Formats: sequence, C-alpha cells, structure tokens
Amino acid sequence: MTAEPARPAASAPPLVETTGLRLALPDRAAPARLGRPRPVVEILKGIDLAIRRGESVGIVGESGSGKTSLGRTLLRLYRPTGGRIRFDGQDVTDLDQASLRPLRRRMQIIFQDPQSALNPRHTIAEILAQPLRAFGLAAGRRGEEEAAAELLRRVGLPAEAMWRYPHQLSGGQRQRVGIARAVAVEPHFIVADEIVSGLDVSSQARILDLLGRLKADLGLALAFISHDLSVIRVLCDRVVVMLHGAVVEEGRCDRVFEAPQHPYTAALIDAIPLPEIDPSWLERDNRSPMRDLRPNAIIEASPHRLQSGG
Repeated sequence: MTAEPARPAASAPPLVETTGLRLALPDRAAPARLGRPRPVVEILKGIDLAIRRGESVGIVGESGSGKTSLGRTLLRLYRPTGGRIRFDGQDVTDLDQASLRPLRRRMQIIFQDPQSALNPRHTIAEILAQPLRAFGLAAGRRGEEEAAAELLRRVGLPAEAMWRYPHQLSGGQRQRVGIARAVAVEPHFIVADEIVSGLDVSSQARILDLLGRLKADLGLALAFISHDLSVIRVLCDRVVVMLHGAVVEEGRCDRVFEAPQHPYTAALIDAIPLPEIDPSWLERDNRSPMRDLRPNAIIEASPHRLQSGG
C-alpha cells in the first residue's frame, strides 16, 4: 500500500510552472533532403501547468500525446520554442547549459528503461558515485561507498548490491537503482517517465510504494508520466490528460476519475480493466450492476486501448 502523501496547500506557490509552453522538433519520419532541413512538428501546443512542492502530478495520454516531451522540457532537456518555464520563481526558459548547471541538482529524471539508463560497464557503486562527485556530495572513495550503501538501503536493496553490475539485477532492482541515483543529490523535483511500464504487477506495486514513501519523506514535487491511469490513481494528487500535444483535462484525481469532463478522459478511464470479481460478493448482492459478470471475467478495454510511450 502506497504511503499517503501529505497534500500540499493549494495556496502554496508552484515549484515548477509553465505558461503557454510550446515545443517543435524536426520530423524524423520525413525524408532527409540534401541542403534542406527536416520539417518541424509541433509537439507541445501551449501548455499551462503548475506543480507545487510535495505534490505528485500524473501526466497521462496514449503514445504520441506529448507527455514524455513535456517531462523533458520541464527539465530543460529540450529548449522550448515558445512560452515560459519557471523553476522556484526563476525563469529558466532561455538559460544556457552553464547557467542551468546549478539547477541540475534540484531537478532529476528517472528513465523508463533502467537497462539502457545504467552503464553496463560500471558497478552500482560507480553509478551512484557519479552524481555525488558531480556536485561534491561525498568525500573520497570511502565517503562514496558509505553514501551508496545508504542510498541502496533507502530504496530497499542490500548494501552488497553496490558491487554488482546492472545485468546481475532484476528489472525491479535496476529501477530501484535508477531511483536511488535520482534522489542521491537530494533534488526538489523529479520527472518519472513510465518507470513501471516494463515491470510485472507485483514489482509495479512495490516501486509505487517506494516512490510514494520517498516523495513524502523528502517533500518531492513529482511529475509522474504514464499511459496507465490505474497507476496514476494510486500515486498522484492531480492528473493532467494530454491529447495531441495539448492538455484536454486537469484536476484532482478523485474528481477526474469520478466525473471526467472530456470524452477522451472518459475513454481512458473506460479502458482500465476491472479487478477480478469475488463470486461470493456477487451472490450477496444480486442488485449489483456487475451481477452478470462471471468470476475472473476479463473486461475488454474500449477501442482506445493505450500503448506505452509518449
């Protein structure tokens, strides 16, 4: 069960805020022509978004909706082509990489695929030491090893795991290392990009529980990107629904799930499979609208079946 997060005050100033955010990137699907640049495609179309300290905001949409591009633009891994981004009140829209460097410690990302995000030639100790060195947070080899052991303990892995290589860990364990690397520098804001999409259901639950506890313990602001609304519902305070690069609905998770205002949001919610039905429960309540369901029946998703990515 995920730890119940402390809800941020609605009046608290945003830690991360965008106004009219736009992003256009070269169209990789278009054929390259000698002497001519590739045509550009508008990925983000005027996004207004605010994320407060201690708040988890789910960003959901099917493949190609722009949610991953939004996450990376929030971190200024992409430079926007329009609009503004403010981090803790500072306009970071046009900062160059040298000016962004002091802010990098405060904003981190957890990638979808830990297999490719972790250097296979480095031990876990070395992987965790790199961000510590970059920001001068550990003194010498001994200090790095002590910090790595503490980070591994914090994410539920034994200290001995620091001497292993990524391929010697399971997918869930690798993702825990990715989380440990992100929190190593004590950030204020984390973008988690589809981080449970490649895991089995039990591993997903454990990772979500871990992330919820870390968010509460560290007071993190979290942008949690997913194509799976059921995952968003477990972890997040608010949800932002994206379609074709635009936000079509936004609100508290309980409100959006109970009374979606946009037909696309309703279709996404309809696509969530129902849990297995206890036959004894059906027998006790014949008035239930689900009384005709067989035990263990699988509810087919709507035609808007989602795909991972974005």
